[in-house]
Amino acid sequence: MNYRLTVSTLLLAVILLPVNAQKKSTKINDSNTPLHFLQPSYPVPYGKLTVAGVKADIDRVFNYIDAETPARVVNRKTGKEITDYTLIDADAQLERGSFRLASYEWGVTYSALLDAADVTGDSRYSKYVINRFRFLAKVAPQFKREYYETGIVDPQMKQIITPQALDDAGAVCAAMMKAQIADHSLPLKELIDNYFNFIMYHQYRLSDGTFARNRPQLNTLWTDDMFMGIPAVAWMGRYASDYNSKYQADAVRQYLQFSERMFIPETGLFRHGWVEGSSEHPAFCWARANGWALLSACELLDALPTDYPERSKILELFKKHLRGIAAYQSSNGLWHQLLDRNDTYLETSASAIYVYCIAHAINKGWVDAVAYGPVAQLGWQAVAQNINDKGQVEGTCVGTGMAFDPAYYSYRPVSVYAAHGYGPVIWAGAEMIRLLTNTYPKMNDSAVQYYTLPQKTSAPIFEAENGRRPKDVVPGSTRKSKNFPLVFLIGDSTVKCGDESGSDGRWGWGTFFNSYFDTIRIGIENHALGGRSSRTYYTERLWDKVLPAIQKGDYLLIDFGHNDGGPFNTGRARASLEGDGENSKTFIMERNGGPENVYSFGHYLRIFIRQAKAKGATVIVLSHTPGNTWVGDKMVRCSDTYAKWDKEVANKEGAFFIDLNNLTALKFEAMGEKKTATYYVDRVHNTKAGALLNGQSVADGIRDLQGCDLKKYLKQ
Repeated sequence: MNYRLTVSTLLLAVILLPVNAQKKSTKINDSNTPLHFLQPSYPVPYGKLTVAGVKADIDRVFNYIDAETPARVVNRKTGKEITDYTLIDADAQLERGSFRLASYEWGVTYSALLDAADVTGDSRYSKYVINRFRFLAKVAPQFKREYYETGIVDPQMKQIITPQALDDAGAVCAAMMKAQIADHSLPLKELIDNYFNFIMYHQYRLSDGTFARNRPQLNTLWTDDMFMGIPAVAWMGRYASDYNSKYQADAVRQYLQFSERMFIPETGLFRHGWVEGSSEHPAFCWARANGWALLSACELLDALPTDYPERSKILELFKKHLRGIAAYQSSNGLWHQLLDRNDTYLETSASAIYVYCIAHAINKGWVDAVAYGPVAQLGWQAVAQNINDKGQVEGTCVGTGMAFDPAYYSYRPVSVYAAHGYGPVIWAGAEMIRLLTNTYPKMNDSAVQYYTLPQKTSAPIFEAENGRRPKDVVPGSTRKSKNFPLVFLIGDSTVKCGDESGSDGRWGWGTFFNSYFDTIRIGIENHALGGRSSRTYYTERLWDKVLPAIQKGDYLLIDFGHNDGGPFNTGRARASLEGDGENSKTFIMERNGGPENVYSFGHYLRIFIRQAKAKGATVIVLSHTPGNTWVGDKMVRCSDTYAKWDKEVANKEGAFFIDLNNLTALKFEAMGEKKTATYYVDRVHNTKAGALLNGQSVADGIRDLQGCDLKKYLKQ
């Protein structure tokens, strides 16, 4: 039978319930709500999740760890702070907080905070990392001197100076490399080299090169060591001045050799331990060990070039593991200490790692948001419940060795002072913010659904929209008659922001552009779309929808450039090549593994211009709106890049050119930097006042165009 249910049939069924049936229903349901809409008693929050709410959770954790991890040297006997590091002696030590500054757990925390700063724009997170890295770089040589002279040194500093295990080196080394790549001025080279020298040349390995330990048995593999070693080696492939491929090859080999021994295809999970020479390898699927394996794959995939030969093999293993992890999520969102044993407790740190990895995989385009978005959201909402009012992370298993019986894992203690929980929670929150920004979660029929296009309906049950937003205009649909000209606008969010409601305070100038025209004689259609570049407006076939509607006598205004930089084949992959030539380059796209020929910025402009002119339209090319960036009392312009290429292409193709970038910059410079700030929401996007000012600049530019008859439609 077909039980397809629509909103209309559901409501009709409720209305037409027999009187007796309605009375019986009322006895069961005193609220008179249709039974289908009764609210379940979820053990954790379910449904709506906001960026602001997630950010508040991250802040609570950050404020706690910031206060609990001082970066000072003190005399261990007197407690007095030592500020002159040349006076460091055998009695000097790092001031004791609740957590160590250079443990592997804090390596995770540093990486998480760098990512959180990138996602949220909150510089407090990155300053925390940079300040502590600079501090460690300053004091390490002095502690090292004392250690060599006396053989006595603070145990925390000894872990940095003379690492003895992957736990001492890997995670912190990887975080330092990420920081150094982002800011070449950081003085971290000596620390990075020291850590990495141990990882590559002193860490014990099996005969085939796999990282190993002789604890608790000879030649034992720990799944933990996938994360303790692989990311650092992989990131060295990016950090090294020669981009040395041997590091990438070693990282890939490690991942595949670990997976061959540790991955259990039947469950999609990793066992915690493997002993060389043993005929049996018991499968105790400890949650955090599986988290380390999953996180290692994310780090490896992020660090490797997208066209690396064995990348697809790693990605396929990662996705199999992700499917296995998702299948073991409990109904309240967390995962069990032993993943496949429901009689073990629910654990926070592993759950947070899974949330990060799942959300990251969605954001990278490795897996589908429809299938995995609700898993990540439920996981995050459960994890967030374990952040107490102080910002401490509850429910985290303490450090754990390896065992071959379930009791050992099942009864490991939990503590708010287990450092393993803090980095994963921050990292998970940051990636959830990115996910909420990139996708469109919405409740539908009381369930969390993730959509790749906005769903604007307020109905409790709805059929998914095709992505055309309520204020979107079908190209050409506003034409009043055959001889009624239209102005078509194409561009990015600075032209049309979101659904043009200004709900986040951001507005595009195209939203108000009709206010400058006599709309009795001409129409304005805004077909710009946020996040698009000249390349993606074409490759995503948005232009294919606009072009058929253009007629002789129409006008086309083109405004791109803000999104034409950045990555070519990873993430949103929207960059065009620089310049206005016909050069191109083939990239292997991260989202699907296939090739794409990427052309210059000017190439895509030429397509729009030539095709519109072939339809009889007049084309005006605009340089993009200025960003709120200043040098002294002057706004930074794009006159040597996009404005230059815009003008050159327009001149060669017989199109008009308006230097919107300069026209608006001149207006803002007359106001001054302080007042200009009130016209921006962020560095690029404008308030309503800023959008109106940009629109005025375009109108001013049209008035000054020689030979362009669009000016006759402007209001006087």
